[in-house]
Formats: sequence, C-alpha cells, structure tokens
Amino acid sequence: MNKETFEKKLFYLDGLRGLAAFAVVISHYIQVFYPAALTGRSQQAHFEWDIWYGHSPINLFYNGQFAVCLFFVLSGYVLSVKMFEKELDSETFLKLLHSSALRRYIRLAVPAAVSVLLVYLAIITNAFYLQDIWGTTWTDMKKNYYALDTNIYTVIKAAIFDPFFHFEAHPYNPVLWTMSYELLGSFLIFGFLALFGRVKKRWIVYVVLSIAFIQTYFVAFLWGMLLADLLKHKWVQSKIMKVLVLLVGIYLGSAPYTSLMGTMYEPIEVWTKNINEWIQFDIDPRLLARTLGSAMILFALIRSKVLQHVFGWRPFVYLGQISFSLYLIHFTFLNTFSAFLFSKVVHFLNYNLAYAITFLVSMVPLFILSHYYMKYIDQSALKLARKVEKKMTAYKKTQS
Repeated sequence: MNKETFEKKLFYLDGLRGLAAFAVVISHYIQVFYPAALTGRSQQAHFEWDIWYGHSPINLFYNGQFAVCLFFVLSGYVLSVKMFEKELDSETFLKLLHSSALRRYIRLAVPAAVSVLLVYLAIITNAFYLQDIWGTTWTDMKKNYYALDTNIYTVIKAAIFDPFFHFEAHPYNPVLWTMSYELLGSFLIFGFLALFGRVKKRWIVYVVLSIAFIQTYFVAFLWGMLLADLLKHKWVQSKIMKVLVLLVGIYLGSAPYTSLMGTMYEPIEVWTKNINEWIQFDIDPRLLARTLGSAMILFALIRSKVLQHVFGWRPFVYLGQISFSLYLIHFTFLNTFSAFLFSKVVHFLNYNLAYAITFLVSMVPLFILSHYYMKYIDQSALKLARKVEKKMTAYKKTQS
C-alpha cells in the first residue's frame, strides 16, 4: 500500500473517530438533560418520546459505551495495520514496535493530565453549576465537585498516575476511565505483534485471547487488530454482504442501556444468556453487542469506498483531529458553562427550548476550546513523545 492510499485511510478513520467522540459528548448531555432516554424511567422524561427513541437505533448517536468500544476497536486497528500491511524484516518490525511503545504513555498522559488540572482550576474558582440544575433536569448524575480533595499532591497523582493504573471511575474527570484501557490495550497489541505477528497460525491465539478477554473491553483492541490482519483477504466482495454486515453492526451497536427484554434487542440478551450458560461466563450482553457492532461497522467501512468517501468528508476529518481534545474537556465544560447557561435560560423558556439553546450555544466555545487544546496540548504531547523516543534511542545506541 503506497503512502497516498494510507493517508486516505487515515482520513476516513479520523472521520469515524470524530463522530464517535461527538457521540460521547451528546451522550453526556443526554445523561444530564434527558435521563429517561438512558434509564427508561418515565418519571425522568421531559419529552414524550424520550423512552421510545432510547429503545431504538437512534440511540446509536448518543450511545457513549458504543462510542468507547468503537474507540478501542479503532485503536487496535490503527496501532497494528502498518505492521500487517508492509512486508517488514524482523529488525524493522521490532523497531516500529519499540517506537510506538515508547511514545504511547506520553501521548496519552500529557493531554489527560492537563484536563485534570482544568477541573482543579474550575473547583477553586467555583465554576461548577451542575448542582444548580439537579432538581430541574432530574438527572442521576449528581456529582459534587466541591467535595473533591484539592490537595495538590492528590490532584497531581490523579493527573498522571490514576487514569492509567486504576480501572475505575476517575473522581475529577470521569471520562478518563478509558485511559487505563487505552494504555494497557495498546501494550496488548504491541505484545501480540512482537510474539505472534509473524506466526502463521496466530489465528489460534486470536481465538484463545478472545475467550480470555470476552468479558472485558480488551477484546475490542484484539478484534481491531484482527480486522487489520484480515485486510489483505478479499473474501468479502459482495455489496449486499457489506451492507448486511453494516446493518447488523448498527443493530448490535445501538443496544440500549435499559433492559433489552421486551424490545427489538431482546434476541441479544437471550443469545448471550445461552452463551453464558454454555461456557459458564458472565458476559454483559450490551458490552458484547456494542463491541461486536463496532468491529462490524469498521469491517464494512474499510471495505467500502462509498463509506470511506462519506467519513472522509472534511468536517468529519476535522472533528477527528480534535476528537481527543473534545473527549477530554467536554465533561468539565458541560458541568460548568452549559450547566450555568441552562440554569439561567430555563427560567424564561420551556424546558426543551432551553436545552436546545444551551446545547447549540455551548458547542461554539466547546469546539473553539477543543481546537486550541488540540493545537497547544495534544500536538505538544506528540512532539514531546517523539523527542523522548529519539533521546532514549540515542542513549541506547551509545550503550551498545
């Protein structure tokens, strides 16, 4: 695959990543302002169709867990696709792995750490207003930021250590729970490639590891890598088959947060229950469905020029470029600026109109902030990671 073709591939993957990041943003706004769409409880509904669209494929556009699964599948694919596409000698192969592994922590840690420091600044300046709208929105997300520890040691630890080595909700910036999976999932990919990347019968390892990780998010990284491994195989040429894979992926990925029984998604729960009884596992039907759905959607995308053209649309690509920054700062922005704005306009307008204005107005400064966060924080992290890699590589040469 030549460089131009690979760049185009990155463009449409950026578009998919950007839309997934925006789905996470929408999911948290829905969680705060229209909780019934996630919980299915009628007493939390502000709109007569809240529960209905929460049980339909429409929820794919604000299904945060699906978007996260898609992030992980994409990571597995992107981190491994170069290794499978190029015929590399063993020395070059190991150098690429070493280079990727050295950069990974810094690339993730610097932007994540700054996002925690922003939360700290918002706390000490009394900028959080989520508590002011609890009673109006009826949300279950009643996070009290002002109860958090503002000891500087605790904040620094939460910025550079906790996101990557604790598999639990992050107290300052909840979206950082994914960072530990991103870091360790990356090393799962690197380890697999180093040990089995050149083994002809590595399909056996895929099967074994899939069974081992089927109850966790790590299986998403594994399946993303499997998609990259299968890229050279052209055994799915039928347009009908590609469309079918895409539609099934959308169906699985849009599995709602509420009970699947009594909905169009009931077969997922029944099927997973049968699997659990057969192999004595405790697989979450929603997690399995969303992970498998994410892999199927990416499978269809990397084999469809039409989808590549759609997701390669310039606004989507730009959204992908700022996606990591948008993901890291949107939750804090929601609970500060958006909550403050809504607390003011809801007194003058009906609920739905107040939310519409809040959301639309909020997107302007959020995207501006994300752009500059990407430019000065995210890009700086990438440059720093490359510098550290070069210095460590140079040091290693002097010692050999």
